[in-house]
Amino acid sequence: MMKILTTTALLISILLSTGCQNNPNRGRDIGMITGAILGGIAGAQMGDGGDINILAGAAIGGALGGMTGDQIDKRQEALEAAEAQRQYEYEQEVREQEKLEKEIKTLEEQGVHDEIARRATTDDVRAAEREAARVEAELTAKKKAFEESQERARRIQEAQERIAKAQEELAELERRQNGD
Repeated sequence: MMKILTTTALLISILLSTGCQNNPNRGRDIGMITGAILGGIAGAQMGDGGDINILAGAAIGGALGGMTGDQIDKRQEALEAAEAQRQYEYEQEVREQEKLEKEIKTLEEQGVHDEIARRATTDDVRAAEREAARVEAELTAKKKAFEESQERARRIQEAQERIAKAQEELAELERRQNGD
């Protein structure tokens, strides 16, 4: 019974000392706990199974488990650092690609503009200006028709509201007349 109490007290004290999951030494702490538990069990099985054997096994197991967990923590940190570096390099590459695409688009637009400038005649300019004036006139006419349509819709809505109000008043008047 004393062995169980000693082992339980040891495990509880180790668990309470390990901290939370955000602990940067989480692997070490988990290794230490696991090693202490396994070492305590091994110590109980060795020799006469006394408390000294359990404590010695737990201490040795905890130390070995802590060293192993520490190595795991270091590997994890190295992996996270490498991943962060890869992510940084990827983002830099994406930015470079976007910059190149923007430069290509600008050059293509400039090339089209330069080609138009080389080939355009005075008649081409006049035709383009006439087309622009035609499209602008069409836009103005459509805007005017749209605004007139909106005004008609507003007036219809107002008339419907007046009709609904008059119908309510008429219904109320009929109820009064029938009720008197």
